[in-house]
Amino acid sequence: MTTPPKRRLRSVSAKVARRSRGLVERTSAGGGADVGFDPQAPALVLSPHWDDAVLSCWSVLTGPGELNVANVFAALPPAGRRGPWEAFAGLLDSRERAQRRLAEDARALALAGRDAHNLELPQIQQREGPDSVTPADVRRALVGAVPRASRVYAPAGIGGHVDHVLARRYALQLLERGMPVSLYAELPYCVAHGWPSWVRADGPHSSGDVDAYWQAFLGGVAQMPPLREGRVVQLDPETAAVKLRAIDCYELSLGLAARETLAAGAFYTAEVVWSLRAGTPAPG
Repeated sequence: MTTPPKRRLRSVSAKVARRSRGLVERTSAGGGADVGFDPQAPALVLSPHWDDAVLSCWSVLTGPGELNVANVFAALPPAGRRGPWEAFAGLLDSRERAQRRLAEDARALALAGRDAHNLELPQIQQREGPDSVTPADVRRALVGAVPRASRVYAPAGIGGHVDHVLARRYALQLLERGMPVSLYAELPYCVAHGWPSWVRADGPHSSGDVDAYWQAFLGGVAQMPPLREGRVVQLDPETAAVKLRAIDCYELSLGLAARETLAAGAFYTAEVVWSLRAGTPAPG
């Protein structure tokens, strides 16, 4: 049976359109468009919350060229709920607190000359349960804001925070589909026992095995290289000083004790990033 000319034309047009989108978006296992690999596109930093990119990826934020930053779990909660954190800060409700945190992050990122896409996904404390948001939800929220990237920087999940691990799960799926992915060690979680000596020989250290602590959270990531193959960045004094100013913006997000701890131990002056190995299937 001969295919009608109009139908053939539509078929050919559809094939051309799919090919032309090849660098911009790919189809994920769950269906629908996803962030596509494009070597000419800016890199993308996935920041679970309004502070993670600044705390742990300052060397990436202050690097040359364009860069996209996405605060993944950045939905504003409904108005009207006032808990102890809001009462302590003298705020009306959790929505006002979230708006203040968003503004803190904007000021901090501006010191690096960056801004962020804030995705409409709720943080774990505003969700019905840890599985009520999935990597597919992250994909759908993200692709409209950032359709393509040359590399994705994602949280390593050290400390086991549910939102961090979920962002990492999504990044591992991108890796499986051909996207270069790097994981970054998250402050302040990664220095709960000090930096390992191979990161900062002159820093405060635990008498325990910090590598083992990190590995407890990274052991299930098959695409990880050995821990000590991570790229260690030591910020120069000028860059570190600006980063400390950025950290001081987070009065609500971090609180005084966390900011003073990061400053007193000079923990903020080092960053660790691992380039993941492709070719190993990611968990669903």
